[in-house]
Amino acid sequence: MEGNLKIDISETNRGKEQIIIDRKFKYNFSKLKKDNTKIYRCTEYKTLNKCKSFIILNDNKEVLNYDSSHNHPGNEINASKSLIKHKIKDEIKKSLIPSDIKSKRIYNKISQEIGYICPEYKTIKSQITRYKNKQLFPNVKTFDEVPNVSEYYKTIRGEYFMIFKNSNIIIFQSPFQAKLFMKNKHIFADGTFLIAPTNSYQVFITRTYVTELNCFYTTSMSILKNKEQTTYEILFNEIKKNIMQILISQKKFFIEVKDHNILNTYYKAISNLCFINIEYIPDIFNKIKNTCMRYKSTCSQFLNFLDYFEKTFLNIYNIKYWNYYNNIDHITNNASESYNSYLKKLFVKKPSFYKLIYTIQFEESKSYYDYHLRIKGIWRKKSRISERVDDINILVEYYKNMEAELKNIGCSKNDIIENWFNCLIRLNNEIINFNKTK
Repeated sequence: MEGNLKIDISETNRGKEQIIIDRKFKYNFSKLKKDNTKIYRCTEYKTLNKCKSFIILNDNKEVLNYDSSHNHPGNEINASKSLIKHKIKDEIKKSLIPSDIKSKRIYNKISQEIGYICPEYKTIKSQITRYKNKQLFPNVKTFDEVPNVSEYYKTIRGEYFMIFKNSNIIIFQSPFQAKLFMKNKHIFADGTFLIAPTNSYQVFITRTYVTELNCFYTTSMSILKNKEQTTYEILFNEIKKNIMQILISQKKFFIEVKDHNILNTYYKAISNLCFINIEYIPDIFNKIKNTCMRYKSTCSQFLNFLDYFEKTFLNIYNIKYWNYYNNIDHITNNASESYNSYLKKLFVKKPSFYKLIYTIQFEESKSYYDYHLRIKGIWRKKSRISERVDDINILVEYYKNMEAELKNIGCSKNDIIENWFNCLIRLNNEIINFNKTK
């Protein structure tokens, strides 16, 4: 008879091991013997029934002795209720983010396995909810509470990917992301406030364009406590340490200037500086800034932007890191912005710290497998749409030749600066805007 027993492992409401026999009778752990065998007694042992049934199991859950002399009928509904609660709790335990577990979905699956003798979900819902809440990490309320070590700081493949943490910033970059960052020459950077946990200011993301796959991949994600310049400098320096080099892409700030024709033109000209001869960028920038000073009373916001651009992209960072003049393989206006929009859709509201880390971990894993499947040819590489890139190359090449001609006939530097300024305007009017309307 013992060989025909159906044994299920469950647990009590207090988390102690429970044995269910034939999905009718429940046994709670009672005693551990010297030979490491375990004695389980019927749950009715401590009730008025005083049931004396017991079962003894070894470490492999093999039956050594079974007394089936119950003095009460089996309760299939109660046994099934305990079993289904245990299986749902087990799934919650396995999850890094218990709040993401869909208990009802698990219940539907398990109830089909159990069959018609199954409790209604509403009879266990409150207990499952309480259990789920107990499994959650306490929300990190301040940046100082962010732990230095956590199981969350590993990729799904088991690699550590939290590379730096101080009182103002925490940086995540897996070995895979570091290799992409180092290997590919185009890096795009952007920050988003929308998915930053309540204890932080911004999530800063770097992405790269892999030319042979025509795909973008995230190369680092960082949580910032503030927007101080020193915080960004630490961010870039630490990433640079991690991968030995860093390529910084132009950061775009979308400022409302469309109602002012001159400012609108100059703002777009700033956006196109990455395509022209590096030698003349400072001079063209000064030309734009000096002209805007004439409209100081109506363009203070834009002048603040110009001050920021000058300090950050002309003084702090080497222009060659964000300039494409000698290598226009790929361009984009929203490599990072579109990814930020995607991340925003993942959260109904600002996420907790741990939920964001879990998302970073999950997205890293998706990128890892996407990249390797495409490299191996298992997934198709995306077709490259090169028309816009080719048009820009043609126009920039025209103005390169114009610069050479102007030098040959002895024109002044101001004439060459004007030549490249005209290139900026044409880039926007004839190519950039035209492609947006397609």
